[in-house]
Amino acid sequence: MKEWAQLRVSGFLGLIHKLMMFITWPFRHWKFMLLALVLLIIAMVVIPLVYDVKFSDIPSWYKAKMTHPFMTVIKNNVENLKRMTEQKITQSVDTVKDQMQKIAPEIKTTESAKTETKEKIRFTAWNVAKFNKAKYQKPQQQNTTVASKAQTFAELKKATPNRNESEEKEEIAVIQKTPEESYYEGELEDYYAVRRDLDLMYLTQSEKLYGHVDVVGPNSLYIENTFIYLYGIYTNPDIYNEQSAQLYLEKLIDNQPVHCDIVAYSIQSQTPTALCFLNGRLINQELVDADYAADIALK
Repeated sequence: MKEWAQLRVSGFLGLIHKLMMFITWPFRHWKFMLLALVLLIIAMVVIPLVYDVKFSDIPSWYKAKMTHPFMTVIKNNVENLKRMTEQKITQSVDTVKDQMQKIAPEIKTTESAKTETKEKIRFTAWNVAKFNKAKYQKPQQQNTTVASKAQTFAELKKATPNRNESEEKEEIAVIQKTPEESYYEGELEDYYAVRRDLDLMYLTQSEKLYGHVDVVGPNSLYIENTFIYLYGIYTNPDIYNEQSAQLYLEKLIDNQPVHCDIVAYSIQSQTPTALCFLNGRLINQELVDADYAADIALK
């Protein structure tokens, strides 16, 4: 090793030689490094003793020094930097996503409209056929003979009571009406605001759930074996009573079926967060109105 240290090399090889000598310096002078380590250990023991710290309390003394407010400031700065980085990444992803949606919105809209039109036509045709079958089937009467198989469609139509067009339209409308059309008024976007500063990934179209729920927290429940958070509210345990909020939810729902629209997923845990409706009332807003949660993203 001494021969390597005494070499005189110039140029690029000289740089490599100096780098290797720097890296191997502790190994070439290990006695000096061992002495320095011993002196450092002695200093770390002597310093607390100077401050009247018992020998057995030296580890606790150093631990207290590590939790100094200065260290807390450093930790908070690191966490803030991490949070800002995550928000920047999320905003960049959302920007790219919005740009992709702007590239071909007409194609997506056209395909969705075609699919919706086909479904409406198929559904309407099925209901009209069902209605006609009920209207034009042969009426059952007691003490009468069965009509001839050769009986025509016109004769069957004459045998039924006359009904005006408004009654027929109302019956078709009743058949076509589904619960999804009436569990909230207006558009879903009228009930919540998009917060890009939250740790959420928003959906372009909500995912719908319907059924009985189990309340498992002051702002969370299970529906169709899916765990969800109620969107747009904050149940700070330092301000709100979590147990009272959960009891209020259980009493409000009272084992009734609930409609939930998942509007976003948390980025880190991929947990869905939703707007939930019960008899036309937004459960999220009910918690806020009852003073069990704070409104952070509702309209």
